[in-house]
Amino acid sequence: MRTKDKQNQWGKFLLFFSILFFLIQAFSYIPRQTSDQKNGNFWPYFYQEIPENSLDIVFMGNSHSKTTFIPEIIDKLLGTRSIHVNTSGESIYQTIYEYKEVLRYQDPKMVVLETFPIYAGLTQEELKPWNFSFFYSMPFSLRKLIYSHQFFSDGDLLKFYLPYTSNHADWKNPGLLISRVKDEVQAIKDKVEAGWHVDLPHQGYENYLKSLLPHEKPSKSSDAIASCPTPDLEKRLSVTEDILRISRKDSEGLLFIEAPQYINKHENCRDQTVDLIERYDISYETLLKDQDRSLLWFGDDQHMTQFGAIIATVETAQILADQLNIGINRDMLAYYQSYFFRDYTLVQEGDTITLNLIPENVETIQDVNFTWNVSLNNESILKIEEKGKNKLNFTLPEPTGNYFIHIVIHNPAGNYYLRGGFDLVLE
Repeated sequence: MRTKDKQNQWGKFLLFFSILFFLIQAFSYIPRQTSDQKNGNFWPYFYQEIPENSLDIVFMGNSHSKTTFIPEIIDKLLGTRSIHVNTSGESIYQTIYEYKEVLRYQDPKMVVLETFPIYAGLTQEELKPWNFSFFYSMPFSLRKLIYSHQFFSDGDLLKFYLPYTSNHADWKNPGLLISRVKDEVQAIKDKVEAGWHVDLPHQGYENYLKSLLPHEKPSKSSDAIASCPTPDLEKRLSVTEDILRISRKDSEGLLFIEAPQYINKHENCRDQTVDLIERYDISYETLLKDQDRSLLWFGDDQHMTQFGAIIATVETAQILADQLNIGINRDMLAYYQSYFFRDYTLVQEGDTITLNLIPENVETIQDVNFTWNVSLNNESILKIEEKGKNKLNFTLPEPTGNYFIHIVIHNPAGNYYLRGGFDLVLE
């Protein structure tokens, strides 16, 4: 009789465990499916949509990587297939897990690690909901559980196992859950009809739109940081060295690139990092190193606009061509260089506004189309489309208000559109 009772107890335990396991997986499904939407990240596509060993170049890092490198342009210049996989705000503590997964699924010619996660990025005590996106996206496996237990604190593990305790699921809004289920059903239907293949928009590229005005320009001559402001740099470099060891073991191409920043607060951390990386015969490249940096290229102190990203991306393509010993398409190079703008001026004289984009080469923009759209308090008041018109001059209809000047630049020789925006708040 006791044996039968024990069997019943074990049966109940197994039933409870099975139900719990099912609920955990069910509640994890929607956050996993939507994790790519939380911050423009593409880990779910990496696992589900991209065939194994189909990528030549993988860009990794955090938002600095995403706003600096444009894989679409890299591929047009080099004839490669590349993609972003990153998480906003991530530190090198998270990057190492992602790097391991990239090498499990792909055999790329080169992995490009943007260096900001080494110097900054969120530590385990500072994690945001979107830092869970990579772990949600991973296929369920013992490796996924090991990664999570190694990376998350005890409190964050609860959010990992029960996603509805985190901001990913918005569980306090049941109506949103219903709409998500409907969206997922429709997404699955669309995938079936499309043959379960999804092309990534811009192959992972996303960028900020607005650039700052001259009077909002931060002072680059502010008090210089005398030392490296990263208190745990030694630990971060230890993790970086683990990545270098993995690269050496797997004989994978690895390249570290420092994305441009308008104000680089971590410049004094660089020497130690470069010394470590070069000991492993790996290159450390600094983009736009010898150039004066225009505010036109930056949406804030750290992140590039499309105006800056296209210049940084072309330079990155040239570095990769040298590293991989492959040719660069000269016609495409000249095409993308037609979008190079050095700076801009914005002047107000009375009720007249003059905005001038300063091209790298005046002759190259003569056949380039410019579309200017000016809005006041979100209502369009002026639209001008004209070839070669890199200068806008207009009269303010009202002396005060929130003006926004949107610009789209298109060279008809190709299909790339350069977009930017300028806030003009008059009080």
